[in-house]
Amino acid sequence: TETETETETETETETSPPTIFASGMTAGDKFSRQHAPSFYESVYQSITSLIQMDLVGGRSHILEARKSVISDLGYLAGSESKLRSVAAPVSKLSVLGNLDDVVKVLEGSTPSTLLLNQWGLCDNGGNVQRVGTLLLNSDPGSSHGKVTNQKSDALMFRSLETAQCVKELCLKILIKESPDRRNTTHALISQVYKSCCLYSELGRHDLAKVALSRMRSLVDSFKSSEFRDDFPNTLPLILHLEDAKIMTCQNNFDTAITHCKMIVNHLKNYVTGAIDQDNRQLLAKSLLLGGIWMTHQNVDSAKVILSSFFQKAAELALDIHNKTPSDSSPAQASAACFKLGEFAANLYSSLDARTTSDTWKRRNIAVAERRRELEVCSGEVKKLEKKARRSSDNMDAFNELWIHRETLKREVTMDERETRSVETSIKSYLFMAMKSYCSALKLSTPTTTDVSKHVFRLVSLWFKNCDKQETKAIVNEEIDLNSSTIPSYRFVPLIYQLFSRIDSPVDDDENSFQRILRRLVVKICAEHPYHGIVQLIALSNGKRVGSGVSGRHATAYLDNVGDAKVEAAKCVLQDLRKHGPDYVVALMGSYECLMDAYIDLALYSTTKIQDKQTEGISFSKCKLDLDVCMSGGRRGNRNTSITNMPVIITQPPPVRPDAKYGDGKEDPLGAERVVGFNSTFDLTPSGIHRPKIVKCHGSKGTIFKQLVKGEDDLRQDAIMQQVFGTVNDLLRQEDSNGNDFTRKSMGVSMFASSSRRLKLITYGIAPLSPASGVLEWVNDTMAFGDFLTDSKGRVGAHSKYFPGEWGSVACRKYYDNATAETRRQVFDQICDNFSPVFRFFFLEYFSSSMEAWYTARMSYTRSCAVNSIVGHILGIGDRHTQNILVHTKTGEIVHIDFGIVFEQGKVRLFFVVL
Repeated sequence: TETETETETETETETSPPTIFASGMTAGDKFSRQHAPSFYESVYQSITSLIQMDLVGGRSHILEARKSVISDLGYLAGSESKLRSVAAPVSKLSVLGNLDDVVKVLEGSTPSTLLLNQWGLCDNGGNVQRVGTLLLNSDPGSSHGKVTNQKSDALMFRSLETAQCVKELCLKILIKESPDRRNTTHALISQVYKSCCLYSELGRHDLAKVALSRMRSLVDSFKSSEFRDDFPNTLPLILHLEDAKIMTCQNNFDTAITHCKMIVNHLKNYVTGAIDQDNRQLLAKSLLLGGIWMTHQNVDSAKVILSSFFQKAAELALDIHNKTPSDSSPAQASAACFKLGEFAANLYSSLDARTTSDTWKRRNIAVAERRRELEVCSGEVKKLEKKARRSSDNMDAFNELWIHRETLKREVTMDERETRSVETSIKSYLFMAMKSYCSALKLSTPTTTDVSKHVFRLVSLWFKNCDKQETKAIVNEEIDLNSSTIPSYRFVPLIYQLFSRIDSPVDDDENSFQRILRRLVVKICAEHPYHGIVQLIALSNGKRVGSGVSGRHATAYLDNVGDAKVEAAKCVLQDLRKHGPDYVVALMGSYECLMDAYIDLALYSTTKIQDKQTEGISFSKCKLDLDVCMSGGRRGNRNTSITNMPVIITQPPPVRPDAKYGDGKEDPLGAERVVGFNSTFDLTPSGIHRPKIVKCHGSKGTIFKQLVKGEDDLRQDAIMQQVFGTVNDLLRQEDSNGNDFTRKSMGVSMFASSSRRLKLITYGIAPLSPASGVLEWVNDTMAFGDFLTDSKGRVGAHSKYFPGEWGSVACRKYYDNATAETRRQVFDQICDNFSPVFRFFFLEYFSSSMEAWYTARMSYTRSCAVNSIVGHILGIGDRHTQNILVHTKTGEIVHIDFGIVFEQGKVRLFFVVL
């Protein structure tokens, strides 16, 4: 049912319906009625009527098509297992809606610009982008797609293709009938180009090629009309570049690179001349894409690709943006600078790894030996030279030693030249990377995707070189020069990494690393107070560790925390109070009050009451102030701002690029402020230090359940949640299976169900000090162990479904009594008498329908896969059945308690064995 390949000899302005409708008409819809016309037949007849300007007949056939779709939806009603099939009928209704809009335009009741705006082909002013501008302003990587598996959604793809074809046909009809033929003509070309990009992203490169051929034919036909002046002279070169994009999707990189080089050679004389904007944009884009593809294929040296492609593309794109800025110039310039920075950073990393390798160290040792040998040899030559003058017998020995000295000289000179070259290249690549990344971040917009990795790389380069004598001036100067103009929200995801570097300045130099870092931290906290203040106050609480953490006494633990960092954090807080906005200063007081009350609760010892009472423990009886801390505390000694209340500490608002969170007197968008707490708290049934459970009341009436932990370092847990969030960002950007096209093309959010939705469940963690913190309670979850085994007042799944088998306690004792020789045999016996039962979890919690049961099992499987991969890479240990939760509403798993990561479990086991 795919569109048949059209030859270039066909007249593209012809408005006969394509093969897709005829094939659909003869085959019929899957659920079409026996006696009524099918959807595709009705669409075919409606388009035919519109071509003949029979608007009444067109409306009649549209109505018949709509009846067919409604009949199909009636077949799906009441069946949850068939809900996935509703996407195709909705797509068909969208097509019919477009046809209705076209009829209104032909009747004259709706202007054509409104229709084009609805289809995303013109702006609010009714202006349609000209073809040259459209192609040059497209994302350089937009058509550099990857092959995806569209067969699983063949029916949906057919509906999507139908929608694209209907829009093209309607625009061809409007060209003949609309008074604004110029805009409609360019809208038609834009629609064909959108189809080309869409097919390319879906891996349907054959259809993308056909669409591009159709576009070329349209351009050729309209160039001979009265609109010939709308098409630039370089349009053939632009279309060649589009051909090259499709070639890369088909892994034909060699031909694509040849196309790029041909375009660059044709336009290279325009770099310095006064040429039009389109030529300069085309040259910059060709240089950038050529560099990307050459890097992919390794067809030339890195230096050539850097100097001849990436560097020139970035310089030209920046020059275009500075001299003739446009709506698309920031995106084009930032893309070129990001690629240049990434390439230069890779070259720097390669050379840096080389200079720190064992091979380079051995080479330096050999160079030093050669230099010493040269000094000794030079001394011997001088001695023999005097003897050779007195006697000719020593001349042969002198000549031989002289030749050896000259050879050593050449080798030492070559060594020194290589060392200087490597050191110069390292500084040059580092400077280029830092400068390019900073330039790109200043130009990038909030809609620019995949920026996080570049921010991470920039900060990584800064931290790695901030204290090196040879390179610290390069990185510190670039950050200091650009930190005031780079939007601060770009650094918010790295708050933990940035704030943890705060320390006392080693000198009074205003351009030192610590001075620059402090200014950046103050800027982040002033513009994004709900994200930065908590971390800064927590850092200033570095000495509040109670009796210690995980067996380490407070005095020993404080030695590792460091007084300098605590004092430096307090100095930054003082700077923020002096120079920050008034509402931020008020928020600081409220946050300090709230965090102090949390810490008092976290470090409160419950050893005297936990055996008697674990629920409904009164704050007032324990002389704790958390429930009244926002109103001054029980003794009225807490200084709080009633108007500037903090947000829920485990759920800060989404980061806003414009840094507009209000004035602190109202809820930030996407968050709630703290208004109070329940007057009692509970204790967890288990745990080394028995964490406390509190309920926080939000300003919108929501009750947030939180876990307050003391004598436990949660900073590592917070970092792991940060890593999990980054993994989720990568999974979203990667578009797990390529079936996200329906949302992109049709704007229907329901089509998210076609994705595999790979993700990690995260929860909020707010470290308050090195020995305390607050965690968000993950609702609707239970530990694996709580479901599988017997617990207080609850019968586990093993006892419920296999009552005659061994219990978990008996299995553990039996295994502990085994010797090293019989351990495998004992394990096999346990497996024979302890059957797997987790499958019954899905029957108990998802028994409403087969669809719910299947969906939960698939969510569990995918969740396990992602968590296992990430856990293996990060070396997460201590994964027992109480540290892995399962979600009772979705079936996904949730990992908690990340005290052992990065293979620490193996290290501990090694020392235990020793």
